[in-house]
Amino acid sequence: MPVNITGVEKTLKAMRSFDPELNRQMNKQIKAVMIPIRDKARGYAPADSTMLSNWTRVKAFGPQQTKFRPFPMYNQAETIRLIIYSPGNNKRLPSGFQVSQYVANRSAGGAIYETAGRLSAATSASESLNKNARAQFLAPLGKIYGQGASNDQGRLIFRAWAEDQGRATHAINLAIRIAVNTFNAKIKSQVTLAA
Repeated sequence: MPVNITGVEKTLKAMRSFDPELNRQMNKQIKAVMIPIRDKARGYAPADSTMLSNWTRVKAFGPQQTKFRPFPMYNQAETIRLIIYSPGNNKRLPSGFQVSQYVANRSAGGAIYETAGRLSAATSASESLNKNARAQFLAPLGKIYGQGASNDQGRLIFRAWAEDQGRATHAINLAIRIAVNTFNAKIKSQVTLAA
């Protein structure tokens, strides 16, 4: 799902500094591709009535339970509102990568819906007294979309990317490539004129 482009970071940084208009044009083209992915993902958020009833009810907790964070509830309206497009960089990951121009699910319940069941039953032991709890929780969630590693699969954003069949990825790569080539050509012509 992520578009991974290496070797252009310094050029993009220089372009932001020396040709902000070209950078704005590139970002506008990328945003035009990302917003439909975000909107499509929002459209896949299921109604509250399709979830297990206890997952959508807000529970009241007594004073003895205030030190524990309750399991996040699912709420369709919140999930839709918090599937966002961000044109800025996120925090640098422990692997050293940093993501720019991304669609993310900021709702705790929505993120659980997105990713629940990515691990196989053999690798995720349940601590529930109900031995069928995992299967009962996952059954109404439906199919997981995407391919490759389990962290590249999900039900909302990943489904929107999977159904896009690479068109967005191609458009993003093309927008970056055109901007970088245009910037490099401008720099080269300025160097030639200066010589």
